Amino acid sequence: MHNVLIALETDLASGIAIRYADQLEKKMRFNMQALHVPDMDKNGPSPGSGWVHKKWEDGVIDNAKKEISKLVKEDLFYCYLTQTPKIIPGEKETVILNEMWGKHYDFFMEGFLHSFEPDRFFEKIDSDLYKKLSCPVIMVKNLINMDMGLQIVGTPETIPLAVMWLLKLLKDWSTKPDILVCHFETSMDHTTTLDNDPVLLLNIEKRFAQSGSEAGTIRTIKGPPGELSLFVRDHALMVSVLPRHSGPMARMLSMSPCPIMLCPEPESNKHNFVR
Repeated sequence: MHNVLIALETDLASGIAIRYADQLEKKMRFNMQALHVPDMDKNGPSPGSGWVHKKWEDGVIDNAKKEISKLVKEDLFYCYLTQTPKIIPGEKETVILNEMWGKHYDFFMEGFLHSFEPDRFFEKIDSDLYKKLSCPVIMVKNLINMDMGLQIVGTPETIPLAVMWLLKLLKDWSTKPDILVCHFETSMDHTTTLDNDPVLLLNIEKRFAQSGSEAGTIRTIKGPPGELSLFVRDHALMVSVLPRHSGPMARMLSMSPCPIMLCPEPESNKHNFVR
């Protein structure tokens, strides 16, 4: 059974992430730890120092505990938590990274509402948090019908790594995952379907056979990111290697309304967690 870390705020994005996790847990069993990093600044400047500051900080944390407890209970999500939500003050990304690296979670989850502003997506994947991931992150953009299944998305170079992560974390999903191999060509106006590369196809089939499972439909498409985005809209979860900031893969994924599992490349695991 996998161990999952979910970062929560008292907002719509976290409410959607909780509901999505509830549906996801029915597809793959996991234990979950919720984490909230309270925004100390929204409560105004600290009144003094020493004992006065400590009492003020304790009050902010107690209030955050009540808000997060109310959120998870209202969404009937508390039954999936391995223990009560952690409320830890500090710099948000640093707190999450410390928890992530210290406990060795199988994947991380957070709400990130779908937007037609790609810069928000680029900023997120370029953050220290995503650059230093020790495990894949599920970015929950929307609630979606879980029967729509999985799709692995990548280039010929990244597809094998994305397949590896899927077979490690999601192989018990009941439906066969579809695979979309992308060849980006910004000078084209429309997409075109290419023959699947027989070497890549054999590699994919061999990996699935070794895990006792099978892939679904495998398609190879060439075209500009905007047109290719039409192929990443109809699945319950997309699986991709974490793309480079504002590159064609990032531009395509920024347009997808689906939840996305972004998987770190091996070199990403060399980072030490932050103290």
